[in-house]
Amino acid sequence: MNLRSLNLIMAIVVVGVVLLGCQSDKFKVSEDGYAYKYVKKGSGELPKQGEIVVYNMKYMDEKDSVLFESTSDQPALVQCDSNQWNNGGPLYKAFKMIREGDSILIKIPTQPLIAGSFTAEIPPSLDPAGSITFCIGASSIKTQEEMQAEAMARGEEQLKDDIEIIEQYLADNNIAAQSTESGLRYVIEVEGSGDNPEPGDNVKVHYTGTLLDGATFDSSVGGDPLEIVIGRGQVIPGWDEGILLLTPGSKGTLYIPSVLAYGERGYGGAIPPNSVLKFDVELVEVN
Repeated sequence: MNLRSLNLIMAIVVVGVVLLGCQSDKFKVSEDGYAYKYVKKGSGELPKQGEIVVYNMKYMDEKDSVLFESTSDQPALVQCDSNQWNNGGPLYKAFKMIREGDSILIKIPTQPLIAGSFTAEIPPSLDPAGSITFCIGASSIKTQEEMQAEAMARGEEQLKDDIEIIEQYLADNNIAAQSTESGLRYVIEVEGSGDNPEPGDNVKVHYTGTLLDGATFDSSVGGDPLEIVIGRGQVIPGWDEGILLLTPGSKGTLYIPSVLAYGERGYGGAIPPNSVLKFDVELVEVN
């Protein structure tokens, strides 16, 4: 066999390997008619009813503009609900295909996706006749008990960090604050009169909320006070606890650990994850 023949055989082999690779990368069609392909095949099981799947997820429009992307700190958590997964539109049906360890690409037409899975109006920025490409990886599957235990453990560690941050802030600014068992720190600057509110009371509160760096994220000052039923979960836990420490007419400052505020997820772009919050508050009225 001469060198030319050997080169020809090698070329044929290389072309064959490339063709096989391309074939393995081709999109298939699901039972519901949507194009998909596996980027990685895992060795885990499909989720069972009630289990929570931790997904790494990103989806893009036809121009490859990212519409959503989860992070390692904030993965997409989806509980397996057979009724929803069977009747919740194409995205939930796609979840049914994904085992623990799988990564999948799936292209879903925009109109049935928005109408069936998101139950919303199609944004003007999206082409109703187009499609959305999802990159979904199931990194782990956990029971509700496992998720709760992990969340509690993270919360306990985060509370320690939050208290250290608050105590350092108070020391740096020569602030003498009182504390509660939950980790809340508070200062009463102006004493009010009358009785403290009780859970279930209707209260009116003026407030200004800031991060510890001084950035204001919300305030009622200059407008009407916020009217809520206190102690019933209408506000963050730090408020439900802190407002009960005030009397009508009193003014104070609440230093709220992140675990008693917006926690790991934060709130929009104004409050980053795991942020300690400072609220200057005035209890205007109790009914």
